[in-house]
Amino acid sequence: MKYNFDKRVDRRENNSAKWDEMGKNFGNNELLPMWIADMDFETAPEILDEMKNKLEQKIFGYVSRSDSYYQSAIEWSKNRYNYDIDFNTIIHSPGVIPTISIVLKHFTKNTDKIMIQTPVYPPFAGTIKNSDRILVENKLIQDSNANWVIDFEDFEAKAKDENLKWFILCNPHNPVGRIWKKEELKKIADICLKYDLRVISDEIWRDIVFKGHEFTAFASLSKEVEDITITCFSATKTFNLAGLQASFAVFPRKVELELFEAKLASLDIKRNNVFSLVAIEAAFNKGEDWLNELLEYLEGNIDLVVEYVQKNIPELKITKSEGTYLVWLDFRELNLSNEEISKALIEEGKIALNEGSSFGDVGSGFARMNIACPRYMVQDAIERVGKVVKSLRK
Repeated sequence: MKYNFDKRVDRRENNSAKWDEMGKNFGNNELLPMWIADMDFETAPEILDEMKNKLEQKIFGYVSRSDSYYQSAIEWSKNRYNYDIDFNTIIHSPGVIPTISIVLKHFTKNTDKIMIQTPVYPPFAGTIKNSDRILVENKLIQDSNANWVIDFEDFEAKAKDENLKWFILCNPHNPVGRIWKKEELKKIADICLKYDLRVISDEIWRDIVFKGHEFTAFASLSKEVEDITITCFSATKTFNLAGLQASFAVFPRKVELELFEAKLASLDIKRNNVFSLVAIEAAFNKGEDWLNELLEYLEGNIDLVVEYVQKNIPELKITKSEGTYLVWLDFRELNLSNEEISKALIEEGKIALNEGSSFGDVGSGFARMNIACPRYMVQDAIERVGKVVKSLRK
């Protein structure tokens, strides 16, 4: 490999949330951190070089975005996903969740219902509740092979409610790791069009897709679907740039784009920071080789976890993720409470995982593991989980 993903990087000296907030979140700051979804890899040197060039200027005033910033994102989307974004519909945002928050607070009413598919990224539910909107859950279900699928009968039954106005799609899905197939997305689209349901499509994980699977941008299905969809994406998850807080949103309806832009301006968060501007553009223009090697390495990490669980921890159930760098571990056969599982992982395993119930009650009995780190950490992590399960057997 051209890039070294096995390199050990000590992040305890750089104000890392992943490493330094375990005390606040888990009661112990000396755990192996496999929770919050960022990477323990250095980002692509091609990106770092552009950031160093900016640093060498030694001036960090307000920055102005050129068209090339947006064009880099447009070309990336077109070349990798055949998603052709109109330049006049794309806008910078500080993040996906801020985008969703602004849309819910200013595009909806407090009598509106908003639907999500649980188990799902916790800030979806939190943002809906904080916006004083009504949360509706379309709970994912497991088929006979333990694969997570959409309950379309329930989805349509809830879409019929005239007070249900928006649906937040997570594709690829965090935490279950599904890449929704085009036919699944078409079924969602048909229901949304039938019942006049608007869609926010969170596609921040779209670049982390493994062999044999293909990402489809929801808005690319048709012009009719594009018109009802606000799409959110970023380079930050892909290239480990989350701390730079930059994303894109696509608003096909001009009046909505202008309203969104006005709300950003009113909060004085309309501009990039000086480093995100160059880092995002460099990521899309120069980061593809790094990403391709990253995907190979991440899939190797996931394979390691799946094989170890199947061979050594029969009580756990695991389905290989199709995308993301997250593993969704099923502890339900242990017949223990979420609190008992979490306590054992923290106190006996000395490992920090995200408790499944935080993603919705359908996640009860699960835990999410982040495997975007050097392989020695992944090996250590799954062995710690095995040690905990062995202890719980007794």
